[in-house]
Amino acid sequence: MRRFIIDCDTAEDDIFSFFLLLHEGVNVEGITVVEGNISFPAEVRNALWASQFAREFFKREVRVYPGMDRPLIKEFRTVENVHGRGGVGDQVLTADLTPERKHAVDFILEAADTYPGELEFLAISPLTNLAMAYLKDRTIADKIKAVWVMGGTIYGRGNITPAAEYNLWVDPDAARIVFNGGFNVTMVAWDLITQYTVNEEWETIRKMRTKMAELYVTFYTHYRNFAMTKQRMRGNPHPDLITTAIALDSQVAKRVEREYVDVETCDCLTRGATVIDYLGVWGKTPNVNVVYEVDRERFLKHLFSLLNRG
Repeated sequence: MRRFIIDCDTAEDDIFSFFLLLHEGVNVEGITVVEGNISFPAEVRNALWASQFAREFFKREVRVYPGMDRPLIKEFRTVENVHGRGGVGDQVLTADLTPERKHAVDFILEAADTYPGELEFLAISPLTNLAMAYLKDRTIADKIKAVWVMGGTIYGRGNITPAAEYNLWVDPDAARIVFNGGFNVTMVAWDLITQYTVNEEWETIRKMRTKMAELYVTFYTHYRNFAMTKQRMRGNPHPDLITTAIALDSQVAKRVEREYVDVETCDCLTRGATVIDYLGVWGKTPNVNVVYEVDRERFLKHLFSLLNRG
């Protein structure tokens, strides 16, 4: 049984990443919430909604742990224009559940102590919670089996700025700490996943009529429209879901290179940019597994397996 923490700034792709983990039978120890896509209270509500849905649909109990609601040092902004006012479009999700009183950072440390060498951390959000856990106890880097990061760029083509991807731009100081902290990090970059959007498959999904497919269409319509009109894509991207699929199935990643990666932390044009020393000119030990190519058909098999449920 694989054990995951899923760390979220809970919009549509975070929620479906959580569902994919449960669908494929891994044990989700908890949902930790961090600043990012939408207002922090809305992120927590969305996570609670997803947890309640999972209890009813997947018959799984997963607790929600609110964490850092701002970056370590810098200011940031949310992106409701991308994900909608509610993070799943303009619909506002509600739930009867309440979050845990334990802070996400303390929960992460406890889980790493409980399952040393087993726990995997799915970081589909800014890295503030994990960086804070590391600053409290640096031995956590040896206890967590793998850290799967959706963030950064390979070729310097960002989404929040021309040079930076949103998750790392929000808290570049946290990202630098995690990348250089000795964790087993795999990075799935923004400008990689933009090549693997859901295009003509959208109409197929609309006709499926399963509960999960109908939820997918409802949640992703706003994001799809934004991606196609503002980001020049053919369809809707799946940064978090592709990262999750790679974490679950290593063969979804067709090419991975072990390289040294650092993060620009300045308050300047390149804030949050990932710098990959692909030639080894700095002579530093590689610290990140960088995914360079995705098996699109294999990813879609995981997605459609989930969408056919219910």
